[in-house]
Amino acid sequence: MTNAGNTLTGSRKNALYIGASGEIFTKTAKALTLLYDLNREDVRASHRPPVNPDLVLIEAVGVDAHDAVELIPAVRDSVGNCPVFLIIDRRDGDILFAAAKHGVQGFIEMPGDLANILSIIHKEEQRGKGVFSGQIVSFFSLKGGVGTTTVAVNVAEQLAIHTGGSAILLDINMPLGDSALYINPGGREYYSINDFILNINRLDDDLMGNAIACHSSGLRYLGLPANLEELESITDVNIKMVLTVLRRYYNYVIIDCPSDLNPVTLACLDDSASIMLVAEPSLSSMRAVRVAFDTCRQLGYPAQRLKLILNRAIPQGDEIINELLEALQIPVDANIENNYLTFVSALHKGCLLQEFAPKSQANQQMKDIAALLLPDGLEEGKAVLSSSSKKKSAWLSFLFNKRSASPIEAGT
Repeated sequence: MTNAGNTLTGSRKNALYIGASGEIFTKTAKALTLLYDLNREDVRASHRPPVNPDLVLIEAVGVDAHDAVELIPAVRDSVGNCPVFLIIDRRDGDILFAAAKHGVQGFIEMPGDLANILSIIHKEEQRGKGVFSGQIVSFFSLKGGVGTTTVAVNVAEQLAIHTGGSAILLDINMPLGDSALYINPGGREYYSINDFILNINRLDDDLMGNAIACHSSGLRYLGLPANLEELESITDVNIKMVLTVLRRYYNYVIIDCPSDLNPVTLACLDDSASIMLVAEPSLSSMRAVRVAFDTCRQLGYPAQRLKLILNRAIPQGDEIINELLEALQIPVDANIENNYLTFVSALHKGCLLQEFAPKSQANQQMKDIAALLLPDGLEEGKAVLSSSSKKKSAWLSFLFNKRSASPIEAGT
């Protein structure tokens, strides 16, 4: 093994470099010289590095990058809780995702990040102390036009108020997300999701505070890029990396999902603690609900993740819809009254309900839905659940229940 040869006075740490490139090792050793003594082991020499380093850097560049990633589990087994960082020369989604899955704490991108390696390592370690505590909540519907964005944005605002601003809304409703109409960032240039992805290795507290849009309620916001060509960077792998970072900063990451089951949507649903299925009392919407519930069952999502939100409900209920829901054995977790004028007027004013109509029944129902996501509820008040008729409709069962499905229990 080779030692970097720097012997500054004071307490120093040991770092281990696993890789074949002498040039990259030398540059890395120089960048770490203030705090670390760097030792090198050829990536091909051993899958079991010596124990007790304070930091491990794995070289994953060129044609050997995928082989280096395969070493990570063995390295982590050997070094325990020691932080492991990957040195990369390109943003290969497969490599980044596989490395993150194996527990790599961060990425050092050549050549620019090498000069700032100490700062990057320190920030990631500090960020890691807060660990991945944030809860991901996806608002989703297989049928567009049912008010998914409206509900997502207003519930996100309630979560931001309750947590003192520790909530962020992520709009991936491609290609043209509408959540910015509600957030109303005031014309100032803020990070889009694409900007966030491109700068994910350089994020710090200042950037998170100043580059991400913030609503007056404290709700943070990451929207879609204005240039449709930039949507190509919003892949399932990149979205998983975005969610990993956001969970370190916020208690709640609320996602406004597209109305289809593309890879990006599935990546969000996979990582979600709660999946809020939004529907309206119509036969076409109920059919979409059945497909969504069946799909979630097939994907193995726990029943308690799924919560059905019935938007535009009428106070006395719809007998046919209630009958259908009972036939499908799908419970309704919350109803939202059919108050089109209030929602549209708030949108035209560029306001959310908490500002526009704080005492309205619609706003109270947004609080009720937020309460479903909080461990101790939100203020007082429970969601008003719909009642179901005990009658059965043969033709509805035939239309919507072509195959039998086990019931999903209500998640609370």
